[in-house]
Amino acid sequence: MLISDNQVAAATSSSTRTPRERPTVRDVALLAGVSVGTVSRVVNEVPNVSPAVRAKVRHAIDKLGWKPSMVAQNMRGQASRMIGFIFSDLENPLYASMIKGAEDVLTQAGYLLIVGSSNHRPEQECSLIDLFDQRQADGLIFTITDEDNPAVLESLAGARFPVVMLERDVSVETAGAVIADHYEGTLHATRHLLNLGHRRIALLAGGRNNRVGRDRLRGFTEAHREQGVEIDPCLLRVNEGIAEDAFGFRHTQLLLSMSEPATAILALGRHLLRGVLSACRAKGVRIPQDLSLITTNDSELAELAQPAVTVIRYSAYELGREAAHLLLQRLADRDNWNFSRIHVPTELVLRDSCTRI
Repeated sequence: MLISDNQVAAATSSSTRTPRERPTVRDVALLAGVSVGTVSRVVNEVPNVSPAVRAKVRHAIDKLGWKPSMVAQNMRGQASRMIGFIFSDLENPLYASMIKGAEDVLTQAGYLLIVGSSNHRPEQECSLIDLFDQRQADGLIFTITDEDNPAVLESLAGARFPVVMLERDVSVETAGAVIADHYEGTLHATRHLLNLGHRRIALLAGGRNNRVGRDRLRGFTEAHREQGVEIDPCLLRVNEGIAEDAFGFRHTQLLLSMSEPATAILALGRHLLRGVLSACRAKGVRIPQDLSLITTNDSELAELAQPAVTVIRYSAYELGREAAHLLLQRLADRDNWNFSRIHVPTELVLRDSCTRI
């Protein structure tokens, strides 16, 4: 089930929260010194409540961070059997595979998976976290846009349900993480090119400020260090955000126009391959005779291109499955939400886009 923008807009901002414990209407009534019925009347804007009593109830609500449940009253305090999944890009097929992997595990365990897209907007992520909180979700799987956004991190730190991050790291001690092993994948791909004799290898990638981008750059750097090959900084083309095909098209042309052009390119990002291939075609550059090429996130384009492109492959479906398994583990042990991380392996699939020089 996909959450609509109207539902997100209806969510209110978070207040102070106590992880693992959900305050109840009875807690509010006790703190305010009134009955549960009076709290209900205040929340529902019933007029026959004095201003003084209304103020006490509102103060208690704010202090406890309680929110009226959007599920039936007789479900209060019980598991909702619902898991949230927040992702950033509806057009990214990798997320569809992740969602499918998580759904297959969670459905078998008796949970309903509800998904919402943030469209790369941190404020939307905060609203979705709050909405899942109001709906008393049992847990959350999350692919954050900006790992350092303070508002989103505050929302996560105060979450009353376990959270598992997908392909991201955050400084929230209670959040788990499931990540493809991009470091090893990039390390092996770069070693392969170096062993073929390439010494001017360009890196095209996005996400300089997230875990995936950092791991890719680290693997690229480590492979060069192992073989004592110095990296020309001009060959590093790593975008701050998502690297679209226009980024790949533009920077491939720039790399090929250098006085000492790149002899190989690692195009690491789902959107990049089309731009790289288009730039090579525009400049009359042949693969692999003039340029060796490796990409990531295996696709029909990589497989059907002439020649077929070598890829760093991993299973997005398995990422979703592992995230769901980790979340279920946390649901079974609500007093042990310490940080934990699972790596999903990558493999280098050799095709015909690389040659020895």
